[in-house]
Amino acid sequence: MSFVSELRRRQVFRTTAWYGGIAWVAVEVANTVFPQFGLPGWVIRAVIVAAALGLPVAIALAWSFDLTAAGLRREDVIEPVPAAAGRTAIWRVPSFWIALVLGAGLAVSAQQAWKRLVLPAGQRATIAVLPFANLSPDPENAYFADGLQEEILATLARAGSLRVISRTSVQQYRDTKRNLREIADALDADLILEGSVRRAGDELRLTLQLIEGRTDEHLWAETYDRKFRNALQLQKTVAEQVVAAIGSTLSPAEQQLIQRMAPTVPEAYDLYLHALALTDQFGTGAEQRAVLDLLDRSVELDPKFGPALALRAKARVWLYSTYADGDAALAEGARADIERALQLEPDLPDALAARGLYYTYITRDPDRALVDLTRALALAPSDADTHNVAGLTLRRLGRFDDAIRHFDEAARLAPGEDRYIFRAFETSLALGRVKDAERRRLAFAERFPEDPKAKLVKYYIHFLATGETDGWREEIERLLPETSEQTRLLNSLRMLTATGDLKGQAALFELAPAEEYPDHDLQLAFIYLAQGDRNRAQPHLDLAALDAARNPGDALSLADGAIAVALLDRCAEAVPMADQAVRLMPERRDAVNGPTVAIKRAWVLIRCKVRADQGYQELDRVLGSMYLQPRWVAATPLWLLLRDDARTQQIIRSKFPRT
Repeated sequence: MSFVSELRRRQVFRTTAWYGGIAWVAVEVANTVFPQFGLPGWVIRAVIVAAALGLPVAIALAWSFDLTAAGLRREDVIEPVPAAAGRTAIWRVPSFWIALVLGAGLAVSAQQAWKRLVLPAGQRATIAVLPFANLSPDPENAYFADGLQEEILATLARAGSLRVISRTSVQQYRDTKRNLREIADALDADLILEGSVRRAGDELRLTLQLIEGRTDEHLWAETYDRKFRNALQLQKTVAEQVVAAIGSTLSPAEQQLIQRMAPTVPEAYDLYLHALALTDQFGTGAEQRAVLDLLDRSVELDPKFGPALALRAKARVWLYSTYADGDAALAEGARADIERALQLEPDLPDALAARGLYYTYITRDPDRALVDLTRALALAPSDADTHNVAGLTLRRLGRFDDAIRHFDEAARLAPGEDRYIFRAFETSLALGRVKDAERRRLAFAERFPEDPKAKLVKYYIHFLATGETDGWREEIERLLPETSEQTRLLNSLRMLTATGDLKGQAALFELAPAEEYPDHDLQLAFIYLAQGDRNRAQPHLDLAALDAARNPGDALSLADGAIAVALLDRCAEAVPMADQAVRLMPERRDAVNGPTVAIKRAWVLIRCKVRADQGYQELDRVLGSMYLQPRWVAATPLWLLLRDDARTQQIIRSKFPRT
């Protein structure tokens, strides 16, 4: 008797066919129905594993037992069969083909479900939330669609199973004609969430669909019809259903986090969404104040709305650090907002990130900032801006490699945003890591081929490494018309300084808006003195000294004032001012600005010939620190004023890179 005939006699093929059919139905039901009830992905995986493990058990039972009218009996005796049956070919057995087809169907079904649910170890699904189409009759409601998109995106970022692409990266795909597969490839996204918003008075309709980015497969779709007053936690509902749709689940902590405070006043939420859509840390002063105005009105309507308080605190800190350094009212307002937001919701990631920002930029306590930022990232690991702030804080602590890793992660989360990849590049460049800076410059140019910054900075890298400037001026003149005013000023100043063009530097500073350069007067004084024009330098020195007197608690301002006073031949005042500046900003608490303050004190000590040996030692120690690359320091007008001091020049030249 052949083995095939024996399998057929013991009904193994028939059992396999029945088992395959039942298991296939079970997997399909689990894959389709379970996510609709919010059941976690492990339940579906359990069904697939059980179906796979059950097959050999079913075959073993079919081989060993036979189901008869008298019940289950063991097949101990093999009954003889005709010889012809022993020669039956397997492909002539109908039940074999049935079993094969159903088994293949089960395998395909299980494979698709498993692929949908399981990613490589340690990898999170990446989702991009595209800008929602505004279908509202009133085009002014476009801000509402943008704000709701940001809220849903931020809520999804609380789920540890997802990596969420930042809003700034997806903005380029508003009203785009590119298909979803191209967008998914460009953003390196596994999933795309797209939709539309229609708001007419108090009526709100949100239509969403979740799509597998590289196959265009629709995984989930939903339409939400709400009264606006009943839609204050719509982003929470969407986040929970999206996570369920991909077969994942939220931990209890994540569920609690997503159940964040919503406003009790719909108008407050409306204003908050408007501010959220406009928020930009690199916006102009007027733009940032417009955001603050919206948030002031939102908080006034609902004083217990934690997210609005946290967002207002961030806006106040960015405004303080960029345009209003020393504004005590802004600093105090930010502190009060953070304190109130954390009283209302102790684990609100936005409030923790805002407090980290506050400690970094206002109280200048990066150690305390890092505690809050670490906690915020544990709660919301996909927040690109929190990674960015963490990088800025780690730079202050001198942990430059860790900072660059956070900038790189922010760039991965925001692949369409140039500021994060450029910040990692800038850090390497400021540290004099010219090979790494050039590698990052090339990567930036490849990702943003139309952006001229990568072309402009190539010559600065080459200058730091070799001291050569050939072709730089011509490239600047060719590319500057394509750049922003801020980029033009920075790159022109670099070129003019590196080439020793003091007249060009003076013309640039005379025309540049003073608010772009806090030390505007002092720089002009240095330039005129380096040209030997004491008369033109004098009024600028007087103004610089007055500015320092107005800000005695600001280390950078005090250090600049010490130099101005020293140049006014008042060394008895200058040296104590320089010492105080170093005490206010020690390098251990600020590895970005601390070395700059220290090298300015070194200049004062050398110039005044007071504790000059200490000045030379400090110069030798801090050269090469952040923003203090030797060739750049040697070319600046401040240090040109010491070009006749042989020991100073010997120290600087000894630090030049060997190329």
